[in-house]
Amino acid sequence: MNTRTVGLIGLGNIGGGMCMRLLERGYQVIGFDVSAEAKQRAAAGGATIAESPQDVARKVSVILSSLPNPSIVRDVFIGDAGAVAAAAPGTVIIETSTIDPISIRHLAEVAAAQQVHVLDVALSGEPPQAAKGELVFQVGGPDELVEQHLTLLEALAKKINRTGGIGTAKTVKLVNNLMSLGNIAVAAEAFVLGVKCGMDPARLFEILSVSGGRSAHFNYDFPRVLEDDYTPGFKTSLALKDINLILDLAEAEDYQSVLAPVIASLYQRAVDNGSGDEHFTSVVKLYQEAARAADSQST
Repeated sequence: MNTRTVGLIGLGNIGGGMCMRLLERGYQVIGFDVSAEAKQRAAAGGATIAESPQDVARKVSVILSSLPNPSIVRDVFIGDAGAVAAAAPGTVIIETSTIDPISIRHLAEVAAAQQVHVLDVALSGEPPQAAKGELVFQVGGPDELVEQHLTLLEALAKKINRTGGIGTAKTVKLVNNLMSLGNIAVAAEAFVLGVKCGMDPARLFEILSVSGGRSAHFNYDFPRVLEDDYTPGFKTSLALKDINLILDLAEAEDYQSVLAPVIASLYQRAVDNGSGDEHFTSVVKLYQEAARAADSQST
């Protein structure tokens, strides 16, 4: 099959961006998504839309996937109408969804029985980076398989980190997300406290962005917080999904996590308060509301 033809299952925010990037780089993309809107956007950009995941698998030798959760990944690839059963021997699945390492290992085992190969890929970045080919990839799997598909991976990512075997990339992604979500949660609490004490928000950000407590997410995302802009890139609902995956991973490893449950409860509250479809920095609203309530009680 033509190596410049790539299947892409999942044409949402990140998958849609990757689709546009591949088309721009001269790849033919055969895509599928359950969302009519996502399919229309991809088709308008030049992608061919397949009827199902199995239809994608029948037409390509390389399948990329970007899907919401482990359950959907299992259904798409190894469910009753899964893509693995329809794939030709030698097909390669490059799985980029944020899922747990147990799920990607299970997929790889089932796929191997059908002579289908799997690369475990985790990505960092938001839709704009996906469309520009500026994602960061963590890649787990056999070195030979990575080398065979390095050109495709480099079309999508500005940096590729090798992590080891299958499951290692998903592990790195989850522990990195624990740090990222924790960084934003702490930043939100600290920032609102500083503003409550009388600091000008813009000046406070300017100072904190070059101070020791800064993080990449704080520097990149908090300028929009100053503008009360919570347009989603990475949604709060997805942050909650990820932190729950982290809790599940810790439990599976019999690891006592102390801070993750606290972070999870914060994002759960944000979702419950209606911020699920907003950017995950919307957790700051919880602290802003608490600060306003305290101020009203003191007057």
